[in-house]
Amino acid sequence: MTETMTGSPVFEEVFQNIRKAAEANLKMQQEVYSQWASMWPGIPTPQTAVLNQMQGFRKQWVDTISTLARKHRDVVERQYQAAIESLDAALSITDASTPEEFRRRSEQLCRKSLDCMKEMTESQIREFQEAITKWTDLFAKAGP
Repeated sequence: MTETMTGSPVFEEVFQNIRKAAEANLKMQQEVYSQWASMWPGIPTPQTAVLNQMQGFRKQWVDTISTLARKHRDVVERQYQAAIESLDAALSITDASTPEEFRRRSEQLCRKSLDCMKEMTESQIREFQEAITKWTDLFAKAGP
């Protein structure tokens, strides 16, 4: 009765042999791969310390890229907001009732547009400098 519930010893032995064969096959494939990889010049055999360092570098790289992408999104959002405000200001020029008011509104629009361009250019330069600094630091930490 117990043999039917747990399976016959013959099947247990067959499954155990299949498991051992699969484990041996996997181990052999790993050894073949590592020997094959060591034959290629310039491909070091994987070592735990190197792999940990590469994973750390990858994580820092992903964090840096994510941070830069978020900052870039913020800059683009500010640029769009400034463009909408400039468009509103440009359209309000036509509401001027006198030539003097038209001139004054035109000057304000021109000054505001130039200030906006200056601010956005400075912001982009700062973001670029920060990106270069982060990448340089990241590569310096990962260096030899």
